[in-house]
Amino acid sequence: MSEYTVAKASQIDGDFEGFDDEVLFKLVDGTYWIQDQFKYWYHYAFMPKVNILKKGTRFFLHIQGYNQIVPVRQLYDVIEAQIDGEFNGWEGETEYKLTNGQVWKQSTYNYEYTYAYMPDVVIYTANGGHRMQVEGTTADVRRIE
Repeated sequence: MSEYTVAKASQIDGDFEGFDDEVLFKLVDGTYWIQDQFKYWYHYAFMPKVNILKKGTRFFLHIQGYNQIVPVRQLYDVIEAQIDGEFNGWEGETEYKLTNGQVWKQSTYNYEYTYAYMPDVVIYTANGGHRMQVEGTTADVRRIE
């Protein structure tokens, strides 16, 4: 890994469950990074130490102590809130009122049942639109209020 430089040394804020597709990584400094290329590697760790590596213009997340890295990009303008009430998953065009007063509506069809009461929500920009992550599931959304 000598061809990489360390851009940031930090820790994952909470549980880490490996790499998959478009996994969000929140670091303890409050920054968000998203996996930028599909790679599957399962490994559970609580608040593992990580390095954000740089090679040329690309960034990579490296879990310290393991020989695994994945390309990532930093996300900006991330909204963190909670669903105001019950979350019953994605149903197609469902509206979601957040505790910060915003209302978001599912913008593409995706059906997945997941129940939670006042779960945490992360909304971020992706592919020219917005994605909402709730309870480990994501869907495309648009703000209506």
